[in-house]
Amino acid sequence: MELSGYLEAQRIRRELPNETHEERAIKRQAHLDLLVRQAEFYKLSDTPDYYQAKRWLLEAIKIEKHHPIANYRLGYILYREREYEQAAYHLKTALDGTRTDVLSDTQLILANTFLVNCGVAITREALRKLEDLELQIEGDIDQERIDRYRDEMVVQDEYVLDRIYYRKITAGHETIINEETFHETQPGKTELLLKSSDAGKTLHTAGRPSDLLNQHMFLTIVLLNQAIFQTYPVLQSALSELSGQDITYDHMRQLIRRIRDRFTLLDLIEATPIVVPGSARPVQGFRIHLNWLVTILCRADDFIHPIQKERSDV
Repeated sequence: MELSGYLEAQRIRRELPNETHEERAIKRQAHLDLLVRQAEFYKLSDTPDYYQAKRWLLEAIKIEKHHPIANYRLGYILYREREYEQAAYHLKTALDGTRTDVLSDTQLILANTFLVNCGVAITREALRKLEDLELQIEGDIDQERIDRYRDEMVVQDEYVLDRIYYRKITAGHETIINEETFHETQPGKTELLLKSSDAGKTLHTAGRPSDLLNQHMFLTIVLLNQAIFQTYPVLQSALSELSGQDITYDHMRQLIRRIRDRFTLLDLIEATPIVVPGSARPVQGFRIHLNWLVTILCRADDFIHPIQKERSDV
């Protein structure tokens, strides 16, 4: 795959000088698409190679600095690697787009989510450095000036950051809540309350003890909270994106089965055959049963976001 992609890229570059302006534009776009596809191949292979994926994405960005998809993919990889400042730069570039290319609606939401999380991580690190400097530095400093600007800080320390920045997501809408509200919120009669914190990921329903979930089960329930029915491959791809891990088709099937078996009495998951373009016969689709209202409570730096259409639309 790499060799064929490399040779194709070389061929396109050789032909560019001899083309008309319009032909060059078409070839240039084809070259960009090829580079991004090559990067995606390495990112989603059975043994992901993020080094090679970054190499191809950087090649694309050399050709088109503001290419939305290339910057989005690169920002995601850098985010995974905890290179938050670089990730934020590329995610912001991706969100700005170009006159002809923009991210999809889902990518726009995910990129903004990554950007928020980068900002929280950068803020957290800056607060730690500030505390260290205040303890270490002695001597001739303009303390009055420092105090004046410190008083203007929205967040004074890491503890305050944790307390003020929780999120509540219901029916596709998001609000900011404090730590007290996070801990005191209880589920309504027909509400699935999903909580994600340092203490773990849990599911709460009225009249029964909370259930501790692993990350993949928790995120699968989040993804199933959509108006439309989703197939195994769609869920597999989305869970890989959300978790930052490569989820296999078999693992996705097992996750759905385990959730259905574990919460049989709650009747959480609704399944139905759906017609998929290009498929010879209907395939199974899944979603959280519409009898349930799903509410998600999480920390700001949790990578969880309502990427679905509002369930009330159905």
